[in-house]
Amino acid sequence: MSPSPEKGESPRWGRYGELRPKAIEAILDSCPVALVPWGALEWHSLHAPIGLDSVKAQGICEALAARCGGVVLPAIPMGVNTIKPFKGFPHCIDFPATVASRVAEVICRQLVDEGFRIIILFTGHYPPEQIEALANGARAAAVDHLEAAIEVWSDLDFLGSDFKADHAGATETSFQMHFAPGSVDLSALPDRELSLDEDGLTGEDPRRASGERGRQQLECVLERASARMEALIRKMDIRA
Repeated sequence: MSPSPEKGESPRWGRYGELRPKAIEAILDSCPVALVPWGALEWHSLHAPIGLDSVKAQGICEALAARCGGVVLPAIPMGVNTIKPFKGFPHCIDFPATVASRVAEVICRQLVDEGFRIIILFTGHYPPEQIEALANGARAAAVDHLEAAIEVWSDLDFLGSDFKADHAGATETSFQMHFAPGSVDLSALPDRELSLDEDGLTGEDPRRASGERGRQQLECVLERASARMEALIRKMDIRA
């Protein structure tokens, strides 16, 4: 759970929805950073939950905030161009890009109004249409708020050459297994070679996934993302 200011602590990070006002104010004083996990509700083959992108984004944001400071908002499951219009798979809620852009803009404007100086929309769902939609919203908010840095990040940006991004493959499945142990059932997969058209899956076979690999992937992402965050904090000159 997030640190409790009632015990005399000054927390550097916390889950925004779980914090009382004094804890939020303490974080604003020390590190006015807001991380907004952005996900989707989308088919991730038979073995993984449809909310995988949100779980992944939330987990990464919380780990990044614990390392660098700031607040983490609840994940927003608003996917643009899910695998539903792409390949026709069910159990997807697909949003128009204009809707996602507008929501992103409103959230960013509200967070700046609350005093946050760095706002990161961190998406675990990263087709180009999703990135563009969030970037459009971020730019619209930034026009009137030059005092804040508003950026769109994804785990794709930080995996480098160590691990390959995929859809429901070994990389995403490993993240899910790390952040939500017991939520993946690899035995649900058919006993054959898996494919995009038949299974809605890309990348390395998810049967090679593990929670330990997910932990390693997280460390890989954190190493690069925390360096980028610290550079942004220095640029904005906001460290108390």
